[in-house]
Amino acid sequence: MFLTVRATASYELSVETFLCLMVEPPLKGPTHRVTEEKLLTTTTAFCDLRSDLYGNPRRHVIAPRGRFSFDFQATIEIEPNVALPPGAVEHPPEEIPGEAMVYTLPSRFCQSDLLARMALDEFGHLPHGGARVLAIAEWVRRHVQYRYGTTDALTSAFDTATERVGVCRDFAHLVIAFCRALVIPARYVSGYALGLDPPDFHGFAQVYLGGAWHNVDATFHGVRPALIPIAIGRDAADVAMATSWVPHILISQTVEVREADVPIQEPAINAEVGQAVVA
Repeated sequence: MFLTVRATASYELSVETFLCLMVEPPLKGPTHRVTEEKLLTTTTAFCDLRSDLYGNPRRHVIAPRGRFSFDFQATIEIEPNVALPPGAVEHPPEEIPGEAMVYTLPSRFCQSDLLARMALDEFGHLPHGGARVLAIAEWVRRHVQYRYGTTDALTSAFDTATERVGVCRDFAHLVIAFCRALVIPARYVSGYALGLDPPDFHGFAQVYLGGAWHNVDATFHGVRPALIPIAIGRDAADVAMATSWVPHILISQTVEVREADVPIQEPAINAEVGQAVVA
């Protein structure tokens, strides 16, 4: 299927500011391909697309004091999202690839060490494999209430396990922490989701089972039709939409994901970065 994506945001900056933006998906991934994209921003002193240590596209920007805005638009071909197979096999620790091993360790927002006893009590007795991960996601969905605006950027998986309330970021962090406590590699993904209500950037988990990474979204009972990854990391701190080391105010933010008609001809990538005033 083909999807059109649009993401916009405006910030008020008190001083000239260095920003890292993560809104542009990789041009190609295991299940998607960007066929056209365009990023427009207000005037900047510097704007360059780079990669972080996980290989995620990351836009480096130096914006002047005052209002900074961006408008990102893309057309993306993507395979439909599929459910995690219950029979997907867990790898014993000695067989986990080196690049996946980091995702078995605690991180700032996924304190698997603090939640190890709870994970073992709730899920340690279950048969290993995809069915156990699905049971973890179902437990989080049943025991944590989705309530917009109840948590913030400092809320951790331990907080969510205690307070039992949160948003997609918190649901993903708790799934990840429980999986890591059971030595199942799990990582955080920021992305665009088709059919998300209300529309927003989305956070979900991926687990490494049977030699592949599989999407796990505990906020939805069923399978979301399409998930476009923007960036992967240990937790949300690695993949924030915007990162700045000086105070700034978010004025507005919008996200749109829609199903598009299949183009008649083979599309070509038309990547463009420009300076323009974004309303």
